[in-house]
Amino acid sequence: MAKGRGCYQHDERRAKREYMSYEDVPLEEYRYNEPEPSNITGKFIKIFLILFLSVAAVIAVMNIDKLTPDNIAHWFQYDVLGKTDGDGYPISFTGSVVETGNFDLIKGVPVYCSDTTLAVLNNNAGKYQENQHSYASPVLSVNGGYGIIYNTDATGYTVFDRDNQIYSSSSTKKIYAADVAANGIYALLTRSDDYLSKLTAYRTDNLEKYEYAFADYYVNTVSLNNNGTRAVLSGMSARNGEMISVIYILDFRQSSYLQKYEFDDVYIYDVKYLDSGNAVAVGDKKACFINVDEGQKTDIDYSSRTLTTYNLKRDYGMLLSLSANPDGRDCNILTVKADGEQKDEIETRDKIISLDIYEEKPAALFADRITSYNFNGKPLGRVSVPLDSKKLCCCDKNAFYVLGKSRISRLETE
Repeated sequence: MAKGRGCYQHDERRAKREYMSYEDVPLEEYRYNEPEPSNITGKFIKIFLILFLSVAAVIAVMNIDKLTPDNIAHWFQYDVLGKTDGDGYPISFTGSVVETGNFDLIKGVPVYCSDTTLAVLNNNAGKYQENQHSYASPVLSVNGGYGIIYNTDATGYTVFDRDNQIYSSSSTKKIYAADVAANGIYALLTRSDDYLSKLTAYRTDNLEKYEYAFADYYVNTVSLNNNGTRAVLSGMSARNGEMISVIYILDFRQSSYLQKYEFDDVYIYDVKYLDSGNAVAVGDKKACFINVDEGQKTDIDYSSRTLTTYNLKRDYGMLLSLSANPDGRDCNILTVKADGEQKDEIETRDKIISLDIYEEKPAALFADRITSYNFNGKPLGRVSVPLDSKKLCCCDKNAFYVLGKSRISRLETE
């Protein structure tokens, strides 16, 4: 009897045991679902959020000056949405010709102004912007994140940044030259009814900020400092039958010029206000460095050599290519830093077409290659270039954008 009762109880427990049926019950109901400890999951999420917010806070603090509405909008449109995806370099530019002076970098990416188009490209040859213009003789000038194009000996001009055209208008008189500051303030150098030329500076809201008229010289070049409070200009006149050139330093808070320097029998090609607060100028027979705060000018003589090309860099100073031969062969590179320091000349033994510099590594464009150097004259790298190359812009210590006859390339040294 005892044995029988035990068998009965065992069968009863077995009958009540649940078991899987592939026919009658969904498989999901029989999966083993032991709940995860909620405290572990919660702790992991908290740690992740703390680390994420900490990293975000560090990045925000390090880039607080860049967290503007425009930059945030740019990041979302162009980086997140991929608005400027391109097919890579080389790329043919829009228009028939781009002059060497109308090819530059704006915030590290190429900008060009052809005979028909203003365009800004990204690192993969996509377009931040591409806008048509009707200027017969366009000239481009860039400073930091802003640029200006103007119609030489006409009245039209356009101010822009990397992503958009900001303002287009026409002056009342024909434009000789124009420039823009790193904060968007800009200036036009124009003809005048009562004077030989006149400089007018404008605020970012396009209202007139300052003007200065020149009665003794035809002033034809201008460069603004970064905050748009000063300008360096050059012009020319005649005295006793001889050409004479002049350099002015203007302070927009003063009614008279701050400094003035004259040169006999020298034609000034270009001037530049440097980020350091000093200024440089390059001419056909000599160049000069101006310590603005001390009011001192230092002439840089070419020693009877021929200037073949030059580059005035706001963030560095001046680079000159000087040749002992009239045909431009056997060029030396002379560099002048933003504090006036002159480095030893670099011998290249070849004809230089274009110069640029990145992090104190001068680079020269030759007919068949780009070579970068240190200041001791040692070649650091080289890369072959298309035979129609006419200007280089350094975008990294080993990378260059190169303007050709009909296209733009991106090249890297070996």
